[in-house]
Formats: sequence, C-alpha cells, structure tokens
Amino acid sequence: MKETEKLYDAITNLPDERIEAAQRHRFARRWSARLRRMAPIAAALVLAVGVGWFLSSGGLQMAGSGTDSSAADAGDSNGSAAGGGQESAIGDGAAGAVGEPTFTDDAGPILPLTLAEESAAITAEREVALDFSGYGAESDFWEDRYRIAVTDRYVLTNTGETDETVTLLYPLAGSFNAMDAPELTADGAALETEAYVGKGVDLSEEDALSAWPALLEDVGYLADAMDGPADLTGTPAIVYTVSGQYGPEGDDAATLALEFTYDPTKTTLMQYGFNGMSRGDGDVVKYSSSGFVRHAAGDWYLIVVGEDIQNPVLQGYEDGGCDPGEELSAVGGTLTRRETTLDEILRLVAADYLQDLREGSGRAWRDVPFEAFYSAVSDGVVEDTHYLPLLEEFLFSQVRLTDRVVWFAAQVTVPAGGSVEVTADYTKSASLNFGPPDMDYKDLCGYSLLPQAGSSLTFTSQTAVLTGGEDLSLYGGNLNLGETALTEERYALYVLQ
Repeated sequence: MKETEKLYDAITNLPDERIEAAQRHRFARRWSARLRRMAPIAAALVLAVGVGWFLSSGGLQMAGSGTDSSAADAGDSNGSAAGGGQESAIGDGAAGAVGEPTFTDDAGPILPLTLAEESAAITAEREVALDFSGYGAESDFWEDRYRIAVTDRYVLTNTGETDETVTLLYPLAGSFNAMDAPELTADGAALETEAYVGKGVDLSEEDALSAWPALLEDVGYLADAMDGPADLTGTPAIVYTVSGQYGPEGDDAATLALEFTYDPTKTTLMQYGFNGMSRGDGDVVKYSSSGFVRHAAGDWYLIVVGEDIQNPVLQGYEDGGCDPGEELSAVGGTLTRRETTLDEILRLVAADYLQDLREGSGRAWRDVPFEAFYSAVSDGVVEDTHYLPLLEEFLFSQVRLTDRVVWFAAQVTVPAGGSVEVTADYTKSASLNFGPPDMDYKDLCGYSLLPQAGSSLTFTSQTAVLTGGEDLSLYGGNLNLGETALTEERYALYVLQ
C-alpha cells in the first residue's frame, strides 16, 4: 500500500470522538522545514484536507478556526491604570524593573541588521532612533495611534584589503497586519529589496519575551525562509468562475448558488467570494452568496485540485437556505470553467484580497510587498491544509495575522578600507492589550529592542536615541529618553496611553 493510501485510510477511519475533538482543537503553527517535493501535492492536498473540515447537512464545520485581533473593541481603551502600577523612572536597571508586562497583541521587537553570509572583514556601528513625536496622533485605527517612527542607521566598515559585496538582511518581527516594510538606503540611495518570509508562529503572552530571541538564533528558521516559498506552478487546478451576478434590486436575501457533486476522497476544494455552503439531497454541494457581496474583482471562484466536480450549475434561490421549492429565476450569473495552475489562481485571489483590504483601510501592512504575503500563502496551502476550504476567512486571514520574521534583502559593496552608511526607515507598532477595562496593563504600550539577536555582524558600538517623548507618561523599562548605549541583550520601554 502506498504511503498516500495509508494516510487516507488513517483519516477516513477516524472515530467520531476524534473528529469532534479535531473540531475543537486550536492548531499550532510549526517551525518545521518546508515540504519541498511538490510533485505529489495534488494527492497530498486531497488527503490531508480531510482532517481539517467536515461537511454535514447543516453546512461547513471548521476545525481550528482563529480570531482576528483587529476585531477587538477599540472603544474600551480608556480602562484602569496599567496593571494597577505607578509611573517609574526609566533606566533603573534590567528590563522589567517595575514588573515585566505581557501583551495580548505583541508587536515584536526591533531587530538588528545581519548578513546572509558572515564576513570577518565587516564591522558595524549602529544608531537606532525612535521618534515618539507622532505618539497618540488621531488615526482611523485605535492601535495605530501608538506607532512610532524608526530610523535604524548602520555604518559598515570594511577592514579588509579587497572590496566586499554583501547581502544585507534587515528583519522585521510581527504580523503582516501591522508590518510596515522598511525603506533601505545605502549612502542615501534607495536599495532594491527582496523579502524572505519566515514561517508563522503562535506566540502566547507568556512566551513572547523568550520566543523572539530563540527564533532569531534558530539558523534553520532563517535558512528555511531563504529557501523560498513552496512551488505551486506545477500543480494543476480547475477554476470555476461566477461572474455577472444579478438579482432583484434591494433584495438582500436573494441567493445565487453553484451546485455540483464531487468525490471528497479524490478532490480538494477551495473557494473565494462565496459566503455560504451546504450539502443538499443526493450529495449535492451548494456554494452560495446572498446579497451579492463583491470583492475587488467582483467574481467568485471555486478552485478544484484533483478530480473535477460533476454537473455544475448555477441556481437562484429566495434566501440563503437554498431549499428545493424556493428557486428564483430572477437570480443568476455566468459560470465559466478553465484549467490553470494552483499558483496562478492563488496569486489572483490573494491579490484581490489585499486590494479589498487596501481599499477598506489605511493600515500600514498595505506596504508589505505582495510577494512576501504570497510566499506565506503558498506555504500555508501545503502545510496548513485545514485552512484551505475558505481561503479568505481562514488561510488569508491566518497568514495576515500570524507572527513571523520577514527579512528584507539587498546587496551593497563596501570598498576596501572604506565605509557605507545603511539606513532602514519604517514605522513600528506598539505591543498592546485588548480586553476588559480592568485587565492588567490595559492602558500600556510596549516597545522592545534586541541589539544582537540573530545578527552575524561584529558591532563596535550600538546606541539608541529616543526623541519626541518629552510629554510621555513613562511606566518602566531600561531605555532612557535621549541616548542609551546598548550593552544588554534586551531593552524595553513601557508608556501609558
């Protein structure tokens, strides 16, 4: 028996109690290496997706669904004093001298520049400037009020006798949802960058402080990111597109459904644009949308990997129940079928997803390169198959919200005996707490910095300069307003909102 057949038998023979447990389980992201062999991906997708979603007469039941932290109520931000603590002077010892706060939304630390390959001839002086002058400014998004401007400046010196061409890797920690891609310059000239995306990781409030340094010191994590995303260009896909949808004007209940049958043991389905799903009589599956909710492209997509679906038709209904006897001829659209690759169609719908977000918000993540986002999407298709059926609601959302490290790479040449000034400019989110007004540290913003973690550079000096913070209400930490020589492993500043 083939390994894939064994896997399928193991999945389909699961007892009911195991299935119920899977539905309640919160899936953890792994740091394991990528599945690099893509030839059997179609079979692997068909088999593996069975553990993550189940069809019943009541519709789609998801296993391991996540939540969007951006949905937290921003209106209750004026809670009690942070952690019930008092203001404290900065610079009175190790980070957390007044108690180390934890955050439900950890923005990740500011990290140091590194090189793709270590060079003994290159040394670095660093000055990282944190500008709080925009702190508390009005924003459409409450959490964006506490972003700060970061200018991370390095003077790279070549102590050798020959020119050194090196690949810079500038890391950002956090989620795509709050990430602002840096502008890298060398001696004032803009550098072209390429993003290398680390795998997403689940960080609890308790382990975030230790997890970020461990992640940066894990050479396998960076190596895996630089290995590139999963290659889906050789995976065939069939795409059914619903376009030109129409229905009675003002009737939000009217529903258009794509009905078909298929063999779930031979086929993996992914959808984008539909907002309902059910199984009818005779194993007929119905993907539907009510009120004709449109995305940027205006179309809905059913993506088929493996054996094709059977007898696909479009049918209008009076409402989202899509019940026999309630057909509605005034609702319809055009259904087309085409054959392509999984890479091509995922790029199309991922770009549409980001376009929708750009048009609907002003969040800083909009500046993260598409290729960086898509790199994480393609890996998620291979490794997180429980998110596949609902691309928008689960896979794309999970990719957008999960913490990770992204390295922005660029090449520079440092002349023998000379220097090059490299600067990274971007904005940085604060670590925040979302919850009831009386939760610990509710009114606190956290900013942290790891001077050395994961860097192969030899630093001759590192300095942090904090400006624009004269009116801040400081809670604690070991970063001073003004200038701080960076000699410890970790620095932090906590500010009352």
